[in-house]
Amino acid sequence: MMKFPRDTRELHGVFRDASDPALSGMAGEYLVDMLTVWPSFKLLSHRKIFYRENNKILGHNVLLNVTWGRFFIEEGTCKAAGSVKVAVINYNRPENLYHVRAIRDHIRCVDNGMHYIGRFNYLMSGRLMFLGYFSLEKIK
Repeated sequence: MMKFPRDTRELHGVFRDASDPALSGMAGEYLVDMLTVWPSFKLLSHRKIFYRENNKILGHNVLLNVTWGRFFIEEGTCKAAGSVKVAVINYNRPENLYHVRAIRDHIRCVDNGMHYIGRFNYLMSGRLMFLGYFSLEKIK
């Protein structure tokens, strides 16, 4: 298990210095740990599940064995971290509730696809609002 700092400034450096994510390697279950601002639901087994369907990477969240927040993955850049390449977890899908559709997580690879660091963002009036950092840890 990787230990992430809990300081926003340090996490910004970890995010910026992480590797570009390889979308092809994203598959399976990842444990989610909110690192700043939000409480961690890690003890409640908050997970993101990634899978392939029709040459696309799709997924959803699971919290307390309840599925919510369906998403798709696309390539993007994070201007707030020096325009680094990111995988964007985009929740703009019709089956999500309206307020969930505006979530745009940016993730970068920290440890060969075993750990990712993410920026939790919310799209408002065409601009991304940064709401905190989280980590993803591959469940074996």
